[in-house]
Amino acid sequence: MLAILALITGGLVNFLWKVAGANQVYVPSYMLVETIAFALAAVLIHLVQRHPFDLSPKLTGIASLGGILAAISVYATLVAFRLGGQGSIIFPIFGLGVIVAVILSYIIYREPITATKLVGLGLGIGSIIVLSR
Repeated sequence: MLAILALITGGLVNFLWKVAGANQVYVPSYMLVETIAFALAAVLIHLVQRHPFDLSPKLTGIASLGGILAAISVYATLVAFRLGGQGSIIFPIFGLGVIVAVILSYIIYREPITATKLVGLGLGIGSIIVLSR
């Protein structure tokens, strides 16, 4: 159920990026407001769960790197939409980031890459080729 919630809300966020780009948003301003809302949600979750802030220095660095990479990703995506990019092309390419995650999971955590996973990744790449024509 949580994965389905993430799928729906993630899809809505991506669509809102398309709306922002189609409305010629100034990307850094949009990112800043989105980040403030994200931070407020994190604080609210902390308050509701009554859990203190708890993050090791190593994971603080990883979270910071993740934030920088997310900012680059969001910036590039929003600018692509602002320049008139089509969602049917940009979203599938953006979604192929899963390939990077699969490769890194294999290299770092030795997660198995099965034939089924390879077929799924192949279908994802095939969808990019079909949608971009």
